[in-house]
Amino acid sequence: MMMITIKKRSLAIAIVISLIIGAAATGAAMNLVLGAGDYTTVKTADLAKLEQSFRRHAKLEHLIQLVEDKYYRDVDFGDLQTGIYRGLFHGLGDMHSNYMNAAEYDALFLSLSSEFQGIGITFSYNEQHNLVIISTMDDSPAQKAGLLSGDVIWMIDDIRYTATEMTEAGAHMRGQPGTEVKLTIFRDGEMTDYELIRANIVKQSVTTQMLEDNIAYVRISTFEDNTGDDFQRALRDLEMKGVKGMVVDLRNNAGGVVRAGTKVADALLPEATIIYLVDNTGRRQPTNSDRNATNIPYVLLVNEGTASTAEIVAAAVQDNNGGKLVGTKTFGKGTVQTLIPLADGSGSAVRLTTSRYLSPNGNEIHQIGIEPDYIVEQQRGEPQDHQLEKAIELLK
Repeated sequence: MMMITIKKRSLAIAIVISLIIGAAATGAAMNLVLGAGDYTTVKTADLAKLEQSFRRHAKLEHLIQLVEDKYYRDVDFGDLQTGIYRGLFHGLGDMHSNYMNAAEYDALFLSLSSEFQGIGITFSYNEQHNLVIISTMDDSPAQKAGLLSGDVIWMIDDIRYTATEMTEAGAHMRGQPGTEVKLTIFRDGEMTDYELIRANIVKQSVTTQMLEDNIAYVRISTFEDNTGDDFQRALRDLEMKGVKGMVVDLRNNAGGVVRAGTKVADALLPEATIIYLVDNTGRRQPTNSDRNATNIPYVLLVNEGTASTAEIVAAAVQDNNGGKLVGTKTFGKGTVQTLIPLADGSGSAVRLTTSRYLSPNGNEIHQIGIEPDYIVEQQRGEPQDHQLEKAIELLK
């Protein structure tokens, strides 16, 4: 039986040799020596898969060898591997899918918790691959400093970050409360430096207050695990008080846990479809509300910072003829991500877009957004809230 010695990571080369000696034609199996004393048997039936592996990875093997042979200084192969993994997901052209090493995965979990340390922003990137603020969290250092939805984050502590370094940028902005971080912001054609002091951010996702004419104001700033339950409790309290109407503010809500959003929509709507999740086979999976719905008339406030799960709620209400939407066109993030820990013992993980969602009427939301029923512009920094005023007018 023929045996061939190859480098451990050069299995693709062995495939070529196996084809040359004719194992595929004879139906024989082949032993490959992958290291001193390290044998494995490759069945002829598996050769098709190995051929495909060769076609996919032979060029990569060549490029790695080229770097190792020609690069002007020593190379850490582990760094090359990490770069390869990142590049694989970057090739999807999907800012929401990425590879994370162990430290980045841990940092992501910290940012998703109800309490974390940082400046309190949600950010993404634009068509120019610049980092852009989607929303600032209520009472956060970013909001207090005057950072706004749509601001471009040009540099952090004089380090330039773009779409390919989103994870690194997020990690840089987090840190111990009381420490300082400088953001260079591009807005309206001008660069401005903002010195922010990191703080302990506690997410209180549902807050309520009473406005004029017995109208309640309910702010949902984000969608955490407990947001749906908190909203339903607040709603029951308002129903017992007999409020005349309710403004639900989803402005600058960048989304979060999908099931929390569907709970909020369920409380607002009678029996209806809330959203369709569509997987890579095209199968539509509906999420439906039950018959129970609030009897309080309501209006939803939305803007360009309303994204993801917040758009699920807005689309469900609009398509099912619930309350009216007031404000400006929403962000347009209509995909769902799954966190997949890798079983290689490294503590690394993948965040991968595994489905997209459609509104109850079958409308695409991703990169399109939702047009409100009443378009009301709100100028940046303007003290008078025209959108809120319009919502109150509709409820009177």
